Amino acid sequence: MHEPSEFDFIIVGAGSAGCALANRLSQDGKDQVLLIEAGGRDNSINIKVPLMVVNLLKDPNFTWPFVTEPQAALKGRTQLWTRGRVLGGSSSINGNVYVRGDPAVYDSWAEMGAPGWGWAEMLPYFKRIESYAEGSPVTRGRDGPIGVTSLKNFDALADAYVEACREAGFEVVEDYNDGHYEGAAYLQYSTRRGYRSSSAAGYLKPARGRQNLVVWTDTLVARALIQDRRAVGVECLRGGEKRAVKARKEVIFSAGPIQSPKLLELSGIGQADLLKDLGIPLVHELPRVGEGLQDHPNTRLTFECASPITINDVLQSPLAKVREGLKYLFFGKGLLSICSATAHTVMRSTPDEVSPDLKLQLQPFSGKDRYARRPQDGLDPHSGFTVGIMALKPKSRGWVHAASADPMVYPRIDPKYLDDPDDAHVLLAGIKAVRRVASYPSLRRMIVRETRPGDAAATDEELLDYIRETTQTTWHVVGSCSMGADTTNSVVDPKLRVHGIDRLRVVDSSVFPTIPSSNTNAPTIALGERAADIIARAWSNQLPGASSPLAA
Repeated sequence: MHEPSEFDFIIVGAGSAGCALANRLSQDGKDQVLLIEAGGRDNSINIKVPLMVVNLLKDPNFTWPFVTEPQAALKGRTQLWTRGRVLGGSSSINGNVYVRGDPAVYDSWAEMGAPGWGWAEMLPYFKRIESYAEGSPVTRGRDGPIGVTSLKNFDALADAYVEACREAGFEVVEDYNDGHYEGAAYLQYSTRRGYRSSSAAGYLKPARGRQNLVVWTDTLVARALIQDRRAVGVECLRGGEKRAVKARKEVIFSAGPIQSPKLLELSGIGQADLLKDLGIPLVHELPRVGEGLQDHPNTRLTFECASPITINDVLQSPLAKVREGLKYLFFGKGLLSICSATAHTVMRSTPDEVSPDLKLQLQPFSGKDRYARRPQDGLDPHSGFTVGIMALKPKSRGWVHAASADPMVYPRIDPKYLDDPDDAHVLLAGIKAVRRVASYPSLRRMIVRETRPGDAAATDEELLDYIRETTQTTWHVVGSCSMGADTTNSVVDPKLRVHGIDRLRVVDSSVFPTIPSSNTNAPTIALGERAADIIARAWSNQLPGASSPLAA
């Protein structure tokens, strides 16, 4: 069958932002839109049932198994940076935690050269993306493509944790997504009736019947085609053949914070010396491509639980598996409906902090490896739970760059975890906060003992050594194509256009100047929504069916 070779818009990457873009840019029926995804379909049951996603996290058929450079401050350890390689991208394999982030972080972006991305400007898009039955309609959306579920009253362990936080003096927040971010709360999930609500399910599936939207899976984009500093299409590998596809209007990279900077470099856009070393002809020098990479460093404490109510217990008991399976099948609830955490505490590491810089997160399982969900994978044989600790405003900055002119070769990644020692001390404050919360009656009665690090780490130096031994990624990667006003400090402008190249944009979490305090999926989908409005306005094309939160 002959496939068209020219479209109005070409979107590279069917992830959190890419699926939203594809839906909105194609909904008026006027523009021909091509969405290209390197991975395959999202039809695995392991994607749809949240807890079962662990079966895919090391499967190269669904993920990019990127590995970082050895981390000097983590005793030379590398990190596995799993990213989604499937329709929906990382929204199809993530932990489903639904967090908009800290309003203060969005407001800070204007000071960093990205006006128009403050909390007030983003709030209408957060409302647009979600379908949440609770909360105020002033701040929450009711009928958006992404289902959102509250885990309030999820189980006795989450109840005990939240109540212990109250006993420890933390405010218990009813809805941390309404702008009141700081405090303890039950988490919200991007699920609908217990099933994962990914960007592919919410945005792409309803749009697949449109004649003007074409989706290519299993297709690897090699580079953008640039003529006279204008993007005119892409070169891709499809069905074992190299193909060129033209874009009448724009090329949009939505390939994520690891792949988008690599694609820019393979297209000849980036640091002149690096491209020369790789044998890539320089099209446009842009020194910040791939720089400014950020992620939340994450360490954790684990505990033996006094009640057999954790994922550890379910997966080691045939009867419990049946019970949880029936609960999920008939009600869409229970442990199968989650895949990571159930409650959190957003706090300040010291009273001097102007906004929260630390997050504690309760997870109802424990093991040697955060990927573990079975005894043979390192899941603890006893009932157990984890409290993860992440530094929300890390000062350390790293980079990601192409390692070869060959598009099949993975890029080099160096996040430089804990390169700034302040990040380790924030995690240290988090460990002490977890131990303090665990000492209060509501949670103390649920604990037999602390298993990691336990008695092996008591002094600050011992705890800092434990942090260096155990800190891992949180998969909240941003910043490698940061937006801003000039080419000295950024890669794209506030309208997401690549500096110096016409008709080429980047629309994914790589453009965030800093991490929006917590999980990146909801902010990235909202970014896709806002980008669609920006692009439509640029081409004088108003989108019907959804009122624009921005003035034309």
